[in-house]
Amino acid sequence: MSFNLRYSCLWIHRYTGLAMAAFLIITGITGTLLAFHDELDDIFNHKLAQVEKQNASHLPIAELHDKVISAYPQYAFSSMPTSIAAERSAVFSVDRARGKAAQNQPKAPFQQVYVHPYTGDIIGTRDRDEWAWHNTMWKVFWLHRDLLLGDIGKLLLGIVALVWTINCFIGFYLTFPRALKKKAQNQTSPKKRASFLKRWLPAWKIRTKSNMFKLNYDLHHAFGLWLWGILFVIAWSSVGFNLREVYQPVMHAVVGLEGRGERQENSRKPSEKAEQASGAETATRVKAVNNEVVDVESVDVVNKANSIAYLSEQANTAAQSKGMLVREFLGIRWIEDEGQWQLRFKTDRDIGKKGGASSITVNARTGSIERVNFGYQSSSFGSKADQWLSTLHMGHISQGIGHLLYQIFLALIGLAVTVLSITGVYLWWKGRQSRLKALQKGR
Repeated sequence: MSFNLRYSCLWIHRYTGLAMAAFLIITGITGTLLAFHDELDDIFNHKLAQVEKQNASHLPIAELHDKVISAYPQYAFSSMPTSIAAERSAVFSVDRARGKAAQNQPKAPFQQVYVHPYTGDIIGTRDRDEWAWHNTMWKVFWLHRDLLLGDIGKLLLGIVALVWTINCFIGFYLTFPRALKKKAQNQTSPKKRASFLKRWLPAWKIRTKSNMFKLNYDLHHAFGLWLWGILFVIAWSSVGFNLREVYQPVMHAVVGLEGRGERQENSRKPSEKAEQASGAETATRVKAVNNEVVDVESVDVVNKANSIAYLSEQANTAAQSKGMLVREFLGIRWIEDEGQWQLRFKTDRDIGKKGGASSITVNARTGSIERVNFGYQSSSFGSKADQWLSTLHMGHISQGIGHLLYQIFLALIGLAVTVLSITGVYLWWKGRQSRLKALQKGR
C-alpha cells in the first residue's frame, strides 16, 4: 500500500480539527467580545467607572493618589494615570508583589480603587477575581486565556494553538486541486487540462445556489483561504501567549527574537539621553516645569505633584529630537528602589500599548534623564515581529476610526473561527454518515 500524502493530511486535519473544535468555538466567541473589551467593560462596570460630568476641573491626580494611600495605607500604589477622561473615575491599581516581596506584604483583596475625580471620595474597589456582574468582561478574558482553569487551561490552550498553527498549513495545502492519478495522466485527451490557478479558483468561492453540505464545504474552504494570514497570526501569537517554551526558540531561530532576560537587560541601558543644561548649573540647579528654580541638594526636583507635567515635557522633547510625536501618555510610576519616575507613552511610530510602548525614566533628585526607550524604534527585528504579532492579536492598532475598524475586523475574525470550527464538525458528521451508509450497502 503506497503512502498518500493528501489522504494523510486530510486525516490529520479532520481529527485534530475535531479535537480542537470546542476550544476554538469558545475562544472564537470570547475573542469577538474581547475585541470590544474596554467598551463592554464600561457597560458592565458603569457604577464604578462612570461619574457625572461637572463644570469644575477635577482634583490634581497626585491629590487623588494621596487619598487612595490614606484610605489603604497597608498596600502599595506606585502608579498613577496621566489623565482622567470626562465622566470617568480615576483608577489606581494595587502593586503586584512578586518573589520575596510577596511573602512580606499582605495581599490586597482587590486590584483597583476607583476615586471620584471631583470630590476625591472613594467610589469603591474592584476584585477582578470575584464572580460579579461588573467583572463579566474579565471572566470572558480569562475564559479566553485559560478556560478559567489557571495554568492547566493555559497549557491546554497553548497546545491547541500549536496544533492550530500546524493545521493552518495543512488546511491550506488541502485546498489545492487534486493531482491527476498516474492512470489518468497516461490517457491521452484532446482537451488540454486547465492551469493550476484556474482549478484552484473554485476553492476561493462560495456557491450560494447549492445544498447545505456544499454551502458548508465552501464556507470552510473560502473562509480559511481569504483569512489565512490573520488566522495564522492569531494561532501563532496564541502559542506565544500560552506556550512560550515553544514560541521563543522558534522565533529566535526564524527572526532572532531575544529572550526576556536579554530584552530587560537591554532596556535598562541608557539607550538615549536628552540634552541637559550645561556646566555646573546642571549639577546644582534645574529649571522645573512650573518655572521655579529648585535647589536639587535640598529637595527632589521631580515629585509626585509635578511628575506628570515634568516627564510629559521631557518625553515630548525626546520624541521630537528623533522626529517623532507623542500620541498618548499611558501611565506613570514611582520606582522606589532607584528613586526614579518612569512615564510610559506611545509615539506615532509605536505599535500597541503594551510591550511596544515607549518610556522615559528620570532621576527624582536631580531631574536628569536616566534613559529613554523608544519601544518600537529601539527594538530588534525579532522584537518588532513579536510586537506586531501580539498587537494584531489584541487589537491595539491605530487610533480613532482606524482602531474602531480594526476592532470590528477582529470581532469578525472571532466569528470566522467559530464558523470554521462548526462547518468542520458538520462536514465530518456528513462524511461519517456517508461512510456508514457505504459500509451498510457493502454488507
